[in-house]
Amino acid sequence: MNRISASQLVMMITIFLYSETAAFLMAPITKTASYNAVISMCLGGAFGFLIILFSASLARMNPEEYFAVFGRNIVGKWVHIPVMLLLTAYLIHRAAMGLRNIEDFLMVNHLPTTPEAVIAILLGIAIALTVRAGIEAIARISEVIFFMNLIIIVVLTPMLLGIELHLPMVRAFVTNFDVMRTAAGAYQATPWFGDAFVILFIYPHVKKHVRSGRMVFWGVLISLSLILSYLIPTLLAFGPELAGKMTYPVMEYVRTLRIADFIETLDPFLTILYIPAVIIKISILLYAAVISLTRLFALHDHKPLSFAITALAVGFSIHFVDNTTELLYFMTVFWPTYALSMQLIPAVYWLIAKLRGKEAAFPKRKKPQSG
Repeated sequence: MNRISASQLVMMITIFLYSETAAFLMAPITKTASYNAVISMCLGGAFGFLIILFSASLARMNPEEYFAVFGRNIVGKWVHIPVMLLLTAYLIHRAAMGLRNIEDFLMVNHLPTTPEAVIAILLGIAIALTVRAGIEAIARISEVIFFMNLIIIVVLTPMLLGIELHLPMVRAFVTNFDVMRTAAGAYQATPWFGDAFVILFIYPHVKKHVRSGRMVFWGVLISLSLILSYLIPTLLAFGPELAGKMTYPVMEYVRTLRIADFIETLDPFLTILYIPAVIIKISILLYAAVISLTRLFALHDHKPLSFAITALAVGFSIHFVDNTTELLYFMTVFWPTYALSMQLIPAVYWLIAKLRGKEAAFPKRKKPQSG
């Protein structure tokens, strides 16, 4: 308890926000927003930051206790329990969606003849063990992955500059501004950043006196910078029409680079960046679900639930859509509204707590009288 430092929190948020967004959101947002995708991504980051701030502010009202426990003081036990079950279901569903993204990615690019169920089970075992190890272990792994990403990006960036980019297209970022496309892209991008509201469920593990608002700001800013470092060159290399029709435009962008004869393609390096980072994101989501259920039902240890909840996410990832096309359609059409409705629930709790007053929402325990 109380072991995640400020720097670890920044790295966790960065990996959490950057990994899946950079890997799987590029094509949908490019198709939706065209040249306005860069502005839409920045607006999505800003709105997502506000969503996270509401969750962090709510968590700071009672930093020593889990939201699954103290939330009942705000809205009442019989309202809070169904809401927590709804939020837990969202966390599991969100983890399943991320897991399905990895499964499809590996099947398309690296393991085309491997059954999807086998890939899902192997990933599930790794994730279950990570969740069982606890949030402190996840934070330490996030540090390693964060520095791995920085090193690989620093090495790859000079090489990627050698790819032929259509620099005159830079003017299109300004001259092709469209309010409706920008708004649609921002609406699509916001919940990808807002997913970090998961900080609400793990806040008791953060060290005391850590300024969570500032750490969240730096996490969002660094992750947004990393995402734009892929998005802008991809748009300049392929244009919005072609990039929007690709399943993994960043992967195709990296594949256009050749280094002498001994490295024909750099996409394995991109896989090294994506897969461990997305696994950490899924582990954080499932840990938040597991620890919330553990506290909600007053269990003594989260470990017995780790494998059961992970198995549920694995099974759901295989069956909730039939193919990559359906998954992409779900992510762009239905999921943003569903995700935002879940992510804004802590804001409702925060507003109710403010209206009732902190003393009413979090009554102090009476000290036992002596004698």
